[in-house]
Amino acid sequence: MQNISIASVEQTRQLEAAAVAGGVSWAELMERAGRGVADEIIRRLDSVRDARILVLIGPGNNGGDGLVVARHLHDAGAKVALYVWKRKERADDQPWRACRERGIPELQAQADNAQQSLRAAAQRAAVVVDALLGIGVDRPLEPLAAQIVEAINSVRASRSGAAPLIVAIDVPTGINADTGAVMGQAIQADVTVATGIRKHGHVREPGQRHSGDIVCVPIGLPDTHKETIMAESLQPQTLRALLPARPADSHKGTFGKVLIVAGAGRYPGAAFLTTSGALRVGVGLTTLACGRSIFGALAASLHEATFLPLPEEDWGVLGAGAAQEVLTNLEGYAALVVGPGLGQEDETKKFLERLLKLETSKTASNVGFLKAAAATAPERPRRTPGSVGFRRAEPVAAAEAETEEKKPGEVELPSLVLDADGLNLLAQIDEWWTKVPANRLVLTPHPGEMARLLKLEHADEINTDRLGAAQRAAQEWNQIVVLKGAETVIAAPDGKASIGPAGNPALATAGTGDVLAGVIGGLIAQGVEPFDAARLGVFLHAQAGQLARKEIGEAGALAGDLLIRLPRALTELRG
Repeated sequence: MQNISIASVEQTRQLEAAAVAGGVSWAELMERAGRGVADEIIRRLDSVRDARILVLIGPGNNGGDGLVVARHLHDAGAKVALYVWKRKERADDQPWRACRERGIPELQAQADNAQQSLRAAAQRAAVVVDALLGIGVDRPLEPLAAQIVEAINSVRASRSGAAPLIVAIDVPTGINADTGAVMGQAIQADVTVATGIRKHGHVREPGQRHSGDIVCVPIGLPDTHKETIMAESLQPQTLRALLPARPADSHKGTFGKVLIVAGAGRYPGAAFLTTSGALRVGVGLTTLACGRSIFGALAASLHEATFLPLPEEDWGVLGAGAAQEVLTNLEGYAALVVGPGLGQEDETKKFLERLLKLETSKTASNVGFLKAAAATAPERPRRTPGSVGFRRAEPVAAAEAETEEKKPGEVELPSLVLDADGLNLLAQIDEWWTKVPANRLVLTPHPGEMARLLKLEHADEINTDRLGAAQRAAQEWNQIVVLKGAETVIAAPDGKASIGPAGNPALATAGTGDVLAGVIGGLIAQGVEPFDAARLGVFLHAQAGQLARKEIGEAGALAGDLLIRLPRALTELRG
C-alpha cells in the first residue's frame, strides 16, 4: 500500500477541475462518488434488501452525491427515504429527478417541527447517510443545520440495541475539511467515505475522531497532478521498506555512528533521552558529547554509549571551544544531533555559530559552510501571499561569505538534527539559512520554536496552518522541517510533505521530543536518507507512544517509557 494522499479543500477543487479538463464531466464525477459510497454501505450491511436507509440531503454537490447514493441503494432493494434541507428544485438537478422517478419518499426539513420526523426516521433506520454539506464548511452551522446534526447525534447516542450506522460523505457535516475543527456542531460518523482523496480534516483532531472509520473511493482524479500538490499520511506498508536491513553477518560498524551534543548544566536528562533514543533504534555506536560537569553522572547511566567530554565556559555552559572539540572529532560519524538541554546562554550561541561556521571575520578566508553555500545557493523566491513570517533570502555572494578558517583535523559536518535549544539559538541568528548548504539540517521544532524561527509572536499563527507553515519553511530554508505536535508534519525543500499519526496525550510530557531527535539521528546514521529518517522516526516514535498509552495510560507515562518500546515498534513494523 502506498502512503495515502491528503488534500486541502482548494487542492481538491484543483484536482476535480483537472479531471474535468481531462474530459470527465462533473456529472460523471458525482456518479462515481455516489456509486462508491453506495457500494461501501452495501459492503457493510448483512443484506441491503429491505434495509431502511435515511439520506440527509443538502444544497450543494455533497447533497448531489447523496441523491446518487439514494438511487443506487433503492435500486439494490433498500427502503430509502430522503430528508431534504435547503435544496432548491432545479430543472437540471438530474440526481433529484432520478430519485423522484423512483418514488423515493422525501421530507423537507423546514416542515419538520423540532425534528420529530427526523428522529423517528433515524430511530428506524439501519443506516443514516450524511450528505448535508461536505468540504465547504468554514463557519459555524446555521441554526437549523445544527439542530439536524444534534438530532442525529442524539439518536446515535441514545438508541438501545444496535444504533444506526452513520455514514458521512467526504467529511462529517460541521467539520472543517482543512483544519479538522468543529464548526459549532458536527455529525459523529461511524464511517466517512472520502471521494477521490482524503482531506486534512480526516487526520487532524477533532475531525479524525468525528470521522470514524475513513475509507476513500476513487472517482478518477488525475494521479500525476495529485503527486505534485499533495501531502501524504504515513502508512506502515510504505515505511517498512525504509527500515535498515539487519544482515546476520553484521557488526556494529554496519549500523553507523551518531554523535549527540546535548545536556548542559540543569538538563542532563535531555542528553540521556536523546542518546537512548538513538541506541534503541539500532545504531551501531552512539557518542554523547557533553560538558565535563555532567559527564560523570551520565557515564554512570548510559553504559552502552561512548563519550566526548567537552570544555565549558562556565559550569554547564558550552562555548566556541566545545564546538571546536566536536569539529575535530567528527570523522566517521554519519549523523550529528545537537540541541536538547543545551541552554541558551550567550556562550552557547557562540558554540552553535562556531559549529555551523556562521561566525564572520574580516580576515577569514572563504571556507566551510559559507563557502559551500556561496557556491551552491540557488536564487530563492520572493515572499508569496500567505507566507507570513518569511523573508526573501538572497544568494550569498562569494565576496560576502566570510568565516574562520577551517582548523586542523576538522571534517565536513554530516547531516545534522537540530532540536530544542539548538533551534532557539538558531532563531537568534539572522538569515542563517542563506549560509548553510541545502538539505544539511533536519529541524524539529514544536510550534513555539517554529514561531521563534519565523519571528512570529504567537504559536497560534503556526497552528492555524501547520502543513502550510512547515512546507513554506522547508522550501524557504532549503532544509527538512519536522513540525512536532498532534499530526506531526514532515516537510522537504522540494515540496514533499507527510503527516504523522494522530495526537496521543501520553506523549504530552517533557522529554518526548528529545527521544524523537535521537531516533531520527540514529536512523540517519544507519544510512536512511534524512527525509525518510524523519518520516520513519516520527512513525516509530508515535507507535512507541501508542504502546505506552495502552500499557500505562494517557496520564503518567514518561518520555523514558518510550525507550524500551521503540524496539517493539521496530519489530511490529518489520512484520
